Amino acid sequence: MAQAVARGRGWRPDGWRPDGWRPDPVLASLHGMGGHLVLHADRLRILRHGPWFTAVNLLSHLEREMETTILLRSLVGVHLVRSLLLVQFLRLTYAGAPAPTGHYLRDAFAENAFMFSLADNRPLQAMAARITQAARAAGAV
Repeated sequence: MAQAVARGRGWRPDGWRPDGWRPDPVLASLHGMGGHLVLHADRLRILRHGPWFTAVNLLSHLEREMETTILLRSLVGVHLVRSLLLVQFLRLTYAGAPAPTGHYLRDAFAENAFMFSLADNRPLQAMAARITQAARAAGAV
């Protein structure tokens, strides 16, 4: 039965599988120009994809992670970084996180950063509050 699941059969939208595995519940999710930001009870996942990231990678040759998982108990800061002309992004601080370089694009595409939108960033601000709340519940300092 596990082989059938591995081949894609037996999948249902509610997450049930014949082998009994269930996905972790998602507390919040945000889709933006930087990909997806997915908040679980114990971790935060940043999934980077889309035409924006592909174009910037091709033009500027920045190295970046495609997916980052941050344990909420190790999170020590959630920062909204703004520039006068460029997009606002969320920077997450934890032990071992890359230090800010002062170069806006390098910092915006770092493994601990997430870009949302060129216009309205209120959903990003709400997500920052949800991340902070979940990190406190998970025992972060």
